[in-house]
Amino acid sequence: MKELSLVIVCLTLLFGSCKKEKTTWGTDWSAPIVHGQLTINDLIPSDYTTTNGDNYLSIVYNEKAFGISLDSIVDFPDTSIVEKTALGFGLDINPGFIWVKSADQVLDIPEIELKEILAKQGTITFICRSEWGGKTIMTLDFPKVILQGVPFNKSYYLEAGSVTNPTVEVDAVNMAGYWIDLKGLDGNQVNTLSGNFIVESDEPVNSYFVSIYDSLEYEINFSDVVLDYARGYFGKHELADTTAVSLPFMDAVLAGTIDIDSIDMTINIRNGFNIISQAKITLLRGINSKTGTEVDLNFPLLGASLNINPATGGLYDWDYSNYPITINNTNSNINQFIENLSDSILIGYEILLNPDGNVTAGTDEIFPGSTIDLMVNGEFPVDIGANNLTLTDTFNFSYNGNELYTGKNAQITLSYENGFPMGAEATLYMLDENDILIDDLQGNTGIQSGTYNPGSYLTTPFIGSVVFNLSDQDILNLQSTQRMALIVSFTTDSGQKVKIDASAAFDFAVRSNLQIDLHL
Repeated sequence: MKELSLVIVCLTLLFGSCKKEKTTWGTDWSAPIVHGQLTINDLIPSDYTTTNGDNYLSIVYNEKAFGISLDSIVDFPDTSIVEKTALGFGLDINPGFIWVKSADQVLDIPEIELKEILAKQGTITFICRSEWGGKTIMTLDFPKVILQGVPFNKSYYLEAGSVTNPTVEVDAVNMAGYWIDLKGLDGNQVNTLSGNFIVESDEPVNSYFVSIYDSLEYEINFSDVVLDYARGYFGKHELADTTAVSLPFMDAVLAGTIDIDSIDMTINIRNGFNIISQAKITLLRGINSKTGTEVDLNFPLLGASLNINPATGGLYDWDYSNYPITINNTNSNINQFIENLSDSILIGYEILLNPDGNVTAGTDEIFPGSTIDLMVNGEFPVDIGANNLTLTDTFNFSYNGNELYTGKNAQITLSYENGFPMGAEATLYMLDENDILIDDLQGNTGIQSGTYNPGSYLTTPFIGSVVFNLSDQDILNLQSTQRMALIVSFTTDSGQKVKIDASAAFDFAVRSNLQIDLHL
């Protein structure tokens, strides 16, 4: 946004004696409004431009249309394991007593079969309860739950309890960084946590009796678990949607048409999961939101089922597999697609994971940070013919008037140095504080094209000016004008295509010239 302040300062003349009649004094006021330089990066953000191998400008676009992450496929729900056990007979518990029970506990994780996981975050809450009538030590030993190479082993000390009043110990453990093997004691299970439950007497001297009804209990609660890695079988999934991708470099374009010769575009489906997958592009539609026109892109693989290879590598060296779909002006209607001046693309897709079921014996893997993505990549050499390709720039405006002076006539002059190989027409729009149009001003002549050299792609700038004459009503409208929009419509010579050099620029200065009557 370019700032403008056109403030006309009225001079108050003081005289030592009264005058019987008012004096009217005519004068000329001249003031700059705005000065700027318009380069190709004012039209197209620099992130989307590059100088190509032929040393002229290309538009480049590399964006992710959509991505599917691990949590879209593997949901580790909040789940609990409750293990309540008793000796099954009465027994005197003497000092030094120890009892070990090894067990598999199956986690309630529907639809997927996990063998190994690495937790990114989450909490395991252990709750130990004792109804035994003497002090006990309950140790939870999980050799297959490992943090930095150390298996989980923790002891909890419980005072004497009873059936009606058991003693309880609660411990919340941060899961971040924990490896958990879920293959059970024999290594052939899924979704199964294996471990040892160890009970010892904590009475150094006394013995106490445990009846058939006295039990011990431990509870394991998983909550808010987010995985960094998972291995197993994640089920068959079908993901289908339509998503919109914006084309920011078209934001400045209002109207008109362009004719582009050479375009290369790639739709790249990349798979960061070690999962057999299929993909299908069902729709590619360019939308010009300003005109409401839409163009569907047609190419040979539109609607085809594509087999996408799994990712390669392992946990710490995995890499995406890629399935590129090349689209150009020989195998598609991409010229028509781009020449629609689309400012967004609507993409329809289908993704199938494990389309044939568990054919890999549960060796699916999802790695830290891995995704399945659809990338839109393109390079569009700026070799164009333009017909009323309309661009805009807006700046603030302030005109302060009062009863001591009135406008007589006025002009606004646009002086320019056009380094683009295209001529243009210029219009000024007067806008109020709500950007509602008050009036428009037409220039007395067009903007002349620079002189284009088709061999070097360089343009010698043309220096000129455009005058906007203001009527009496226009001068009155200035007092309500808060912003002005400069609209420039570029057109190449009939049938001509030009390449734009990256250094091309349009220098301009806007200046007011007002003839004013002061009433004193």
